[in-house]
Amino acid sequence: MGIILRITLSLFLSLLFSQNVFSQESDMDDRKVRFGLLASPNLGWMTPNISDFDKSGLQSRLGFGYGLMLDYKFSNSPNYLLSTGINLATNGGGLIEAIDSNYVGLNDTLPPTYFTGTLNRTYRFQYVNIPILLKMRTNEIGYMTYFGAIGFDLGIRTRAFANDAFDWEPGVIPGPSDEKDVNIQDRINLFRLGINLTLGGEFNLSGNTNAYFGIGWHNTFTNIFRKTAANKILIADSDGNPTINEATKRAIVGEYKSAVSNYISIDLGIYF
Repeated sequence: MGIILRITLSLFLSLLFSQNVFSQESDMDDRKVRFGLLASPNLGWMTPNISDFDKSGLQSRLGFGYGLMLDYKFSNSPNYLLSTGINLATNGGGLIEAIDSNYVGLNDTLPPTYFTGTLNRTYRFQYVNIPILLKMRTNEIGYMTYFGAIGFDLGIRTRAFANDAFDWEPGVIPGPSDEKDVNIQDRINLFRLGINLTLGGEFNLSGNTNAYFGIGWHNTFTNIFRKTAANKILIADSDGNPTINEATKRAIVGEYKSAVSNYISIDLGIYF
């Protein structure tokens, strides 16, 4: 993944400094392509799709992204642009698991261990994001132009970690100790796809150089969790215990985790 990112960044930088890509004219009236740099702090959260996650336990998490922007003028009008780029972003959120069943299974070990209680897990993800947007912008008003952009975000997961906080009922066998920086990369899907809606503006600093700002809403609609045994939430039977396959020591009855990762970003950058 690191090799792919370096090759992609090298390609963007090569285009950025190529004299054949754009001339030194003003804004996009006489240019087909322009490039920029982006910094993007964000506030992320996770939305569950199954009842085994306690929605009252949702937690937000601060993240950050940075990368390159590219605008392509695909018609004679400078008001309609194809906007893309590449950026590296971290985000996440928190979920409380297994509220309904009151059982949490540690499926990382065989045989698994069970205890009466809940798991409060905070997720941290890192993605290489490639937005593909249709940008519609106004003519220059004074030194400002305003725009709205809509399209898709394609994310490629590079890292995934979690902080675990366990809570169990008094008077029963204690659960496991809290853990930090648990590597859960093999439980998270490699790709993430979502809607990107961004509103903002640009301020001309000098010649081709514009300051850029925007507020982006990034709504993922693909499940972040893989369908693996480790991502199955246990369901207790009538006797209060989950049914376990004696051969595999995994839950027979259970529901796969399902949730989406969303975030709001504040985009700050500069176009050249």
